[in-house]
Amino acid sequence: MRKKLLFISVFLLVVTAVVLFSQDRGPSVLVAGEEKIESIKAKTKPLEEEFVLFFEGEALPYNEAEHTFYLPVDMTDSRWETGKFSGSFFKEDEKEQKAGEGREADLLFAESYKENSKQTAVASGKQFSFLALTKAGYGEYKLVFTGLPMITFTGTEYTADDGSQMYCLRVYDTSHENNWVTECHAQARLRGNTSLSYEKKSLRLYLKELKKDGTFEKSNENLLGLRDDDDWILNALYADNTRIRDQLCIELWNEVGAANNPYGQNFGTQSAMVEVVIGNGYQGIYDLMVPIDRKQLGMDAVSDQLSRGEAIVERLYKKKYTAPWNAGDFTGELPDPNQPDYRGGFYLKGDTVLQNEEEWKPLYDLAALLEAPDEDFAAGITEMANRQNLIDNWLFYQAIAGFDNENKNMYYVARNRGGSYYGYFIPWDMNLSFGAVYAENVYYCAESPEVLTEMISWQPAQRMLELDAEGSRALAADTWMNWRTGAFSDEALWNRIASLEQRVKNSGAFARENARWPNGNQNEDFSFLYDFALSRMKVVDEWIAKLSGTGNDNGSGIDGAWDAVAGEETGNEPDAVTENGSDMVTAGPGDIITDEDAPVRDD
Repeated sequence: MRKKLLFISVFLLVVTAVVLFSQDRGPSVLVAGEEKIESIKAKTKPLEEEFVLFFEGEALPYNEAEHTFYLPVDMTDSRWETGKFSGSFFKEDEKEQKAGEGREADLLFAESYKENSKQTAVASGKQFSFLALTKAGYGEYKLVFTGLPMITFTGTEYTADDGSQMYCLRVYDTSHENNWVTECHAQARLRGNTSLSYEKKSLRLYLKELKKDGTFEKSNENLLGLRDDDDWILNALYADNTRIRDQLCIELWNEVGAANNPYGQNFGTQSAMVEVVIGNGYQGIYDLMVPIDRKQLGMDAVSDQLSRGEAIVERLYKKKYTAPWNAGDFTGELPDPNQPDYRGGFYLKGDTVLQNEEEWKPLYDLAALLEAPDEDFAAGITEMANRQNLIDNWLFYQAIAGFDNENKNMYYVARNRGGSYYGYFIPWDMNLSFGAVYAENVYYCAESPEVLTEMISWQPAQRMLELDAEGSRALAADTWMNWRTGAFSDEALWNRIASLEQRVKNSGAFARENARWPNGNQNEDFSFLYDFALSRMKVVDEWIAKLSGTGNDNGSGIDGAWDAVAGEETGNEPDAVTENGSDMVTAGPGDIITDEDAPVRDD
């Protein structure tokens, strides 16, 4: 009887609350005010059961440590989203946690978020506290609206063929039209080299579908409109104090260089900034990225080409470690028998590794040409590699001050053109750019104004321009002029940086990232990036003027500048050719442990 009277008393308090949203269906979402909420808490007891908050039937991301739920919204629209909130408590053995099931709760908010400016609430990361109330008791939680999409990982009872943990992956878009939440299973492997030492890890994701027989197969999903595929990367962005340099460079390359090929493909990557929750633990800002693989480049699998008996097998190589161009590295015995896919700083990508010299022939030929006399090099370079692509890469690294890309962090695509190999380069891993350089500190990164006027010696374009092979200097000058009226104009570059800064800050994500990783090398002040970027444009302008013979070089000329750097290695980052073990270990909430490069993948 006492319990019944107590519930009636609490119910009377609840019914005096104000309905939160006129568009919400049902009376279960209310504004009770802080005083009523405190009164209810005093008359009821807290519940130990798991609570799930739903929006339009979708379970929302949850940070257990702070009892906080997140709803991604469109921060560019000042109008609040419409839709129904609901919530339920579930017992530990209840695995199907769907809206309308479990023990449904009334939601009592201390204030109506509709009475707040949406964009201010999102940017400030304002927390809207509420009670989830049932006859049995209550739970106390917070709701935060974010302007970035979100990704969650939840452990499952399933394991992959290699024994690693299988996760339930959910991707939440900021637009709530149609299928705004994508759900599938996924494997996750740690990826990176130097970045593996960071406390915040980057991940490689392999999406899976559970079949009726209990096994898994690849599952292609279109995540955030980037591409329809099973293979993805989550870049932790930990070293860059702005968290936007990678995204900035990806967008710039996509505008100026990625489409310059006859195959109608993006010779680059696409990416979207997201926030990530793993095992109900908030992990911060990441870049969801499309890997550069044969699917991105419109190439057939190596195994398919071999089965057709192709004389020229199109291949993809990734230069992961610093090494000079040396033809001898791509012939003879392997430098490490345990790494049959590695030579001369490059890894051979694809689903088949034959362990023969033929599969390294494109890199051998290119390295041999770089060792040849000037006359032979000038005559052969544009027959072996695309001239515009070489110039695009050289100009791009100068423009972004990509010193970490000088002799590593690039892909080489060997295509079949008329029965001969013909190559294209693609930039990759561009967080060390626009004044951020390798440094001997815990982040392996620092902002350095000293590199503003340093030229990057990037081969083989460096030598091609030195020799003015096939009129490459005039083409470089024309290309740069076009870039400077487009993506690399002062106004366009400034606006792009500002847009990205607003994306990470006005979403509230930058502050949450800083709170999650207080030692994570963040800097609220982006002025160095703005100043360095615009100043670098003027420096490159001067180089190109000298290159085209229109500038005042005081007698030294562009050749004089090149003489100081051509052929030198910067040594920006010490590399050790080490691979991580592929065994998955048991991980606690918020932890994913495993390896970047799974053995033999069709990528």
